[in-house]
Amino acid sequence: MRTAANLSSLMLVPAIVALMACGSPQPAGEPEAANPLDQRPQPWERQLEPVLSAYTTEQSWAKVVLYTPFVLHIDGKFKMWYLGTSAGSRARDTAVGYAESDDGIHWREHAANPILTGDDIPWGPNIQTPFVLFDEQERIYKMWFISVPNMVRDADGKMTEMTQQLGYATSPDGLKWDVHPEPIYESGRSPSVIKEGPNRYRMWMNSRPSMDVHARELGANIYEFISADGVNWERLEPPVVQPSDKANTVVYPFVLKEGGRYSMWYGGHIDGGTFEIFHATSAVGTTWQTDHDNVAFPSTKDTARFDGRYTSTPCVLSLPDRLLLYYSARDWKNDYIDSQGQQRTDKDGIYAHIGVAEIVR
Repeated sequence: MRTAANLSSLMLVPAIVALMACGSPQPAGEPEAANPLDQRPQPWERQLEPVLSAYTTEQSWAKVVLYTPFVLHIDGKFKMWYLGTSAGSRARDTAVGYAESDDGIHWREHAANPILTGDDIPWGPNIQTPFVLFDEQERIYKMWFISVPNMVRDADGKMTEMTQQLGYATSPDGLKWDVHPEPIYESGRSPSVIKEGPNRYRMWMNSRPSMDVHARELGANIYEFISADGVNWERLEPPVVQPSDKANTVVYPFVLKEGGRYSMWYGGHIDGGTFEIFHATSAVGTTWQTDHDNVAFPSTKDTARFDGRYTSTPCVLSLPDRLLLYYSARDWKNDYIDSQGQQRTDKDGIYAHIGVAEIVR
């Protein structure tokens, strides 16, 4: 059961800094939106520093990449699952780590990380975009994730095919996972699941329109899926969100159902080399009102900030007195040291940080 946590003693970014980071305040004379999520940008107050980072972790498995947080608040404890690797910025051996927190800001990395690796998956070499649901009726954790069993590059190193498939696992404690022996959907990335009843699961996920189109089309289509058991999924047509205006892609959907309204946060590539978070709303979760003219949670653009280039992979935790947004971030650095001690370069940057921001209700 999610309950409020006392975060009042935490040093959040002052309001003036948050305004500078998130954009200009609403013009004088215009009424503020009744729901802060309807404002653009949304009035999130950010932590100045990441809550976890490849730069500061003492765990060797996540010294290059550390990103894709998913957070639950259960029995007074914040629990996070996230990804990491030290082999390279685009290594195929990404694995899942686990951390706990008493306040949602200061995290303790699990000593036995990583808790789930590609060796645990019978059909895939790695793990991407994990989503965890704690089923209160069944009292077990359920994870949906992506693995990439097939990737092909041409002579110039350009990706020509990448098969991203949906996997499923269950756990009694969130640490030891029983992985389903086969993929459960042929094309996907970044599943976001809501259980609305004993035999009613809904999921929003990137997916290729068909396996005949190029793999890049996955990042241009978010679909809704339905299932009676969380394993066998039916995809509904057409896609519910596609790129437009500033959003050149629509990736990493996260859906929150609250107060008779569905909210979806997702990332998009923007001209100029940044990647930022957009927000859409729906009364029923099927037809969505998007706003791709205005970013909901932008990158700071600051070359000195950990989230200067990318804000991505949103995960929003709803507490009675506040909302917490956990997100992946890229700074403007391109160079890093891999696990073999070699200096390497990624011109698009490295997912090295996890940040958090807050809206007080």
